Formats: sequence, structure tokens, C-alpha cells
Amino acid sequence: MEDQQRKYLDLATCLTAFMMSTLLLAGCGDRSVSGSYVSHFGNQVDLLQITETPDHRFTGTLRHAGLKNDGTLSSNSANVSGSVDGNSITLTVLETPLPIRQNFSGTVTGSGIDLTVGNGAQTGVEHFATGQPSDFDTVVAQLNQAGQPIIAARQRGQRVEQLNRQLNALTDSLNRFVASAHQHLERLPRAQAYYQHAVTVEQAKLDRAQRLEAIGNGVAQGQAGVIVGQMGVDKSQISIADDSFDRAQNDEATAENALNARIAQWHGTCLDGNTVKAGDVIPDMGPCKGLARAVAAYKAVLPPLHNAFAAAAQAKAHGHAQLASIWQTADNLH
Repeated sequence: MEDQQRKYLDLATCLTAFMMSTLLLAGCGDRSVSGSYVSHFGNQVDLLQITETPDHRFTGTLRHAGLKNDGTLSSNSANVSGSVDGNSITLTVLETPLPIRQNFSGTVTGSGIDLTVGNGAQTGVEHFATGQPSDFDTVVAQLNQAGQPIIAARQRGQRVEQLNRQLNALTDSLNRFVASAHQHLERLPRAQAYYQHAVTVEQAKLDRAQRLEAIGNGVAQGQAGVIVGQMGVDKSQISIADDSFDRAQNDEATAENALNARIAQWHGTCLDGNTVKAGDVIPDMGPCKGLARAVAAYKAVLPPLHNAFAAAAQAKAHGHAQLASIWQTADNLH
């Protein structure tokens, strides 16, 4: 009796072992790769989502995100398809918008999928761990956060470059003003002499016209009239010189006011730095020093320039007072 019971127990044990092994084999063969897989390496992350059909083929998408050197994220998505044969997997990525296919082979493991990928002349394995789309989103958020300081530094550098360009432009404007001022300092004394000479010439013509007019005959009076006509031409020429002087004086005043306003923008930062706080974006030292030198030269040339214009304006006013009297007398000869 005991022998018979032992036989039944042995038979049951064998049947149980057989059934378990059969179930295990069936489970291995029927395992589905449907699901989400995440691969994270360095500043890159991929999300593979596939759905397997009963014939062991699958379709899905491959999403990619990566942190670029400038701190921004690049992202793209492509459709995928493939097949599974036991633990072997073949995956085809259809690059969009161009119909270019890339084929990859790999292995289905207990923790995910390992794909063999090319890296130049070498090959490597990219592991896609079983996961969820939220895992991909979490890594993307981390990459985005990591990029913020890079973006901030890049934007700060761009702002500094912009400030440097503004400083250099102002420095160039100041240098041009100083060069023009030195030209005015050379020419303005000639303006004073010009009006003095004009008075001398016009007075001499008036004296000659008066002498001819005093002779009393028609020929002499005609010659006097010609001289008075010449004085009218001289008056027009002197008026052109007046306009040129007035324009130069107005242009100088306009340029000076504009430069003063632009210089004022850099007080407290580049020119003296009294109001600079930690973290403030300010120009580089080189452009600041260049501006400081240009401002010093600009301020040094202003007093003599103002004096020269004032002296020329006074000479012009004095000359015109005399010329007005001369021309009025000439007009009264006839």
C-alpha cells in the first residue's frame, strides 16, 4: 500500500514539474515587448514606445531630446517598426521628413531592450530600460533645468557684447568729434580774418564808387554803378559764408548735446562705477578704458572750441555791423 502511494506521489511530482516547465517555456515564447522604454545617457534621452501584434511584429515611435551646447533642448520624433524573434529584436527607424530608414538589431532582456548602435567606426550598445513616458518627461525637465544656467550665461555674454559695441560706437563718435574740433580750431581764426578783410574790401569799393560819383559825368557815374553792382555780388558771397559758419556752429552744438546725453548713460557704470552692484551686467574693461580716454580728450577740446566759435561769431557780428553801413551808403549813391 505504501509502495503504491509512493508511486502516485512520484507521478504527481513529475506531472507538476512537467506542467511548470511547459508553462515557463510558453511564457518565454509569448512574452510581449509592448510598452515604453527609456534610454538616458549624458545630456541625451530617448523614449521608445512600441506595440507588438500577435505575429510578433510591432510599430511605434521613438522620441529624442538632447541638451545642446547653448543650453537649449533639441527634440525630434520618428516612427519605428520591427519584429521580435525570441530574445532577438530588429528595429527600423523611419527618419522624417525624409524617407530614410535606419535598421538596428538587439536583444530583449529582463530589464528592457539593448540595441546595437554605430558610433563612427565603432559600435556600442544603447540600453532602453523598461519605464513610463513620465520617466522620459522627468529627464527632459532635468535637462531643461540644467540648460538654464548655460542660457543665462550666454545671454549675459550677448548683453556684454552689445554694451561693448555701444561703448565702441560712442568712443568712435567722440574721436570723430575731437578730430573735427581740431579742424575747426584751425579754420575759425580764418573766419575772423575773412570778415575783417570783407570790411576792408567793401569799404575800398565804396570809396572808389563815391569818388567816381563825385566826378559828376555819365561815364564816371556808370563806373560807380558797376562797382555798386559788384558789391551786391559780394554781399551774396558773404551771405554764403555766413550760412556755412552758422551751419558749422549749429552742427557742433547739436553733436555736443547728443554726445553729452550718450556719455551720461555710462556714468555710474563704465566711467566711474559708483553704482555697480554684484551681478550687474557691465561692459568689459577694455572698451571702458577706451571710452574714458575719448571722454577726456572730448572734454579737453570743448573750452578752446567754444572760445573759437565765440570769437568767430563776434567777428562776424562786428563785421556785419560795418558792412551793413557800407552797403547802405552804396545803395544811396543813386
